[in-house]
Amino acid sequence: MENSIKLIVSTPFKEHYNIDIKKIITESITGRIEILPKHSPLIAILKPALTEFEDINGEKHSFRSSKGLMEVTNNEVTIVCNNIENSN
Repeated sequence: MENSIKLIVSTPFKEHYNIDIKKIITESITGRIEILPKHSPLIAILKPALTEFEDINGEKHSFRSSKGLMEVTNNEVTIVCNNIENSN
């Protein structure tokens, strides 16, 4: 999709999300960060935080995660962390 970005969220034992979204907001060790489609490549260390994202239908979702890593490349956001807890 032209105005979407792929979100993949994984923990050691499970892939929790693999969906197209409009945007994601999370917290790295340097501060709050928002990722939109066509974002520049990025690697960030994430701290434990509430991560929020909007799916392609405009519905908002969130989850709490442990510390982890986020990579943004080729219109895809990959988050790898030890565990997550869905907030909704």
